Amino acid sequence: MSGICGVIRFDGGEVEPSWLEGMVEVARHRGPDGVGRWLEGGVGLAHLALHVTPESVRESQPLVSREGGVVVVADARIDNRAELAVRLRSAGELRAGDEPTDAELILAAYRLWGEESAAQLVGDFAFVVWDGARRRLYGARDVMGMRALYYRVEVGRVLFGTEVKQILAVPGVPVRIFEPAVGAYLAGPYVLPEWTFYEGVEQLAPAHVLVVEAGRHRAWRYWEVDGGRRIRYRREAEYAEHFLELFTEAVRARLRSVRPVGLFLSGGVDSGSIAAVAGRLVRDGEAECPEYCWAFEELAECDERGVSGPLAAHWGIPVTEVPADEQWPLRDYPAHGPDRDDPFLSVYQPLLDAGLTRACADGAAVMLTGHRGDELVGDWIYDPVGLLLSGRWVSLGEDLQLKRLAYHVYRRARRLGRPQHPRRQRDSDTRAYPPWVRPEFGRRIGLEVLVGEARHVARDRKATPSVQRGRRMLNSAATWQAVMRERHRALSDLSACDPWTDRSLAEFLVSIPQHVVNRVAEPKRLARRAMKHVVPAGVLDRLGKTEPVGLFDRGFKEQALDTVGDLIQDACSADSGWLDTRGLRGVFDAFLDGKPIRYDFWWPLTLEFWLRSHWS
Repeated sequence: MSGICGVIRFDGGEVEPSWLEGMVEVARHRGPDGVGRWLEGGVGLAHLALHVTPESVRESQPLVSREGGVVVVADARIDNRAELAVRLRSAGELRAGDEPTDAELILAAYRLWGEESAAQLVGDFAFVVWDGARRRLYGARDVMGMRALYYRVEVGRVLFGTEVKQILAVPGVPVRIFEPAVGAYLAGPYVLPEWTFYEGVEQLAPAHVLVVEAGRHRAWRYWEVDGGRRIRYRREAEYAEHFLELFTEAVRARLRSVRPVGLFLSGGVDSGSIAAVAGRLVRDGEAECPEYCWAFEELAECDERGVSGPLAAHWGIPVTEVPADEQWPLRDYPAHGPDRDDPFLSVYQPLLDAGLTRACADGAAVMLTGHRGDELVGDWIYDPVGLLLSGRWVSLGEDLQLKRLAYHVYRRARRLGRPQHPRRQRDSDTRAYPPWVRPEFGRRIGLEVLVGEARHVARDRKATPSVQRGRRMLNSAATWQAVMRERHRALSDLSACDPWTDRSLAEFLVSIPQHVVNRVAEPKRLARRAMKHVVPAGVLDRLGKTEPVGLFDRGFKEQALDTVGDLIQDACSADSGWLDTRGLRGVFDAFLDGKPIRYDFWWPLTLEFWLRSHWS
C-alpha cells in the first residue's frame, strides 16, 4: 500500500532534506512504483507510490494546486468518484471532461469544503493537506480506519506518517515506550484507537480529522453512527435486496485494479460472500480474482475446501491451495514477528505469510479479506425487543431459549476451568485484568478504570441494538487489527481491502432492525439471505466460520512449547515491571492441561516478542 510522510515547521526554520529522506527510507517498501517529494522552506512532504487503481497509474504526488499554495499527499482509494466529480465540476473545482485522480478529488474537495471535506469522501484513505495561505495542516482518516495516520506535534514543528517508525526516524524525536498502551495491550487488548506505543506519537482515530496550526492542534470526529436513522421495508426480502446491492458495489470498488486481486477464501459467510459476489463480477468481465485457501490434510477438522472449492468452481475462479498443516503459531521464531510500530500480531501469522508469499508471486496487487464481517452483521448483538414488537413470537422464543442455553454453558465452563493465580486467593479473579499484569503496574497507570470504561461501552445494555452495532463496527481492537493487516500486506507490495468496511454498507446496517441482521437461531441472517441469489444451492447452508483451532492447539501443545518457555523465562516485560511471569505460566499451564481459560495468553507473548525484536 502507498505511504505518506512529512515535516512542517511553524517556527520559521527550513526542513532538512535528510529528515524527509530518513522518513522515506524506513518505509521504502511502500513505494515500489516510485517516491515523490516536495520541499519548500519549512514544509517537506513525500509520497511512496504503489499503483493499484487505474487512476493511481496517472497520479503524481505530492499534488500542488494550479495556483500553488495547497499541497496534498494521500494514501487513498476514493469510491464515490462519479458523484464527487459531478458536484466538484458544478462548483468549478474540476474542469469538464477531466478524469480526476483520487488526489485531485481530495484537493478539489478541500478547496470547496475546507474542514468539512473528509465527510464527503467514501473509501479507504489517509491524507494530509498543507494550506500555505492559511499556514494550516489538515489531515483525515477513513471511517473504518483502513488506512493509518500517525503524527507528533512539537513546539514549532509537526511530523506525520503512515507508520510510526517514519516519525521516529526524524532527528530529535525521543523513542520511549508509552506504558498505558502496554498495560491496555496486556489486559485485553484495550488499546485506545488514538494511542500508539510511543510517548509523544499519536494516531488519528478512525473517522477523525486533524488540524494543526501554529501554537495549537485539534482533532474531532467527522462521522458518527446515526442511531436515529431508520430504514423500514414492508417485506424482509427487501432488506436482503438492498444489502446485496450495496455489498456488490463494495466488492466492485475493491476489484478496481490494474493487476489481479486475490482473496483469502475460507468456508465462512464473510469471505464466502465476497467470493460469490466477486465471482459474478469476474464472470461479467469486470476483474480477475484468484483465490487462496488453506489446505489441511492432517488437521481435517480445520479444512474448509469442501465449501470453498464448490463455491469457486461455480464461478470458474482459479483456486490456489496453500499447505497449512505445518504453519503453526510461532513457527520459525523469531521470523513472522511483529513490526516495530506495535506488538499486534496474528496468532496465525505464519499461515497468513505463506498465503501472501504465494499471492505476491502470482502478481497480485490487492488482497481481499472479510475480517470485519463479524462486526457488521454478526457478533452477540441481538434484538429481542424488535422481534417482540414485530410480532415474531416463535422467533423470539427460539432466540431466548438458545441464548439461555449458551449462557449456562459459558458459566459452567468458567466455573470448571477458571485458572487460579498461584499466589492469590480465589477472589483475585474479580480483578479487571489478567493475572499476568503486575498489580502495582496496573494501579500506577489506572488500568482498572481504563478496562472498566472499555467494557462498559462494549456491554452497555441500555444502548439500542443499532447503537451497539455501530460501536462494534468501530471497536478499538478491530481497527488496530486492520492497521496490522494493512502493514503486513504492504511488506509484500500488496494493498489490503475489505468490502465489509464499506461506509455505505455500515450506514445501512445501523439503520435497519437488528433482528433482521442477526439472530441467535440464525447467525448473520441478513447476509445469508442476501447470498441466496449468488451462492450455489447446497453451499449456502454449509457456510460457517471455522477457526483452525487444531492448528492452534497442536502448535502450542507440541511444536511451540520451547519458544513459549523462552518468551516467558527472563522476560523483558517482567524486568520492566509490567509482567508477572508466574501468572502467565499459570494460565498457559492450565491451557496445556486442557482446562478452559479466561484470558488469551497470546498478548503477553507477542509483547515479549516485540520487546526482544525491537528493544533488546
